Amino acid sequence: MSNITIQLELNQQQAEQYLQWLNSQYDTTMADVWYSDRYRNVPSAQRAPKVLKDIPHLAGICRTRSELKKQLGTNAVERAQ
Repeated sequence: MSNITIQLELNQQQAEQYLQWLNSQYDTTMADVWYSDRYRNVPSAQRAPKVLKDIPHLAGICRTRSELKKQLGTNAVERAQ
């Protein structure tokens, strides 16, 4: 499987709203599966990595959220200076 790189250009408001939406999608999906029968016997410390491995789009959401948080944090520091 090859890696795919996506480059987006969003304004501050778009990025913040997109991050909120990604957080909502992550939280909703994780809540749906966290206590499901499939993961019930997986120890809590190993459950999130197992879910992310089993649900690829959730892992993609996770990576996108992390990058957006980094970018928004960098922009916030630049605006403060």
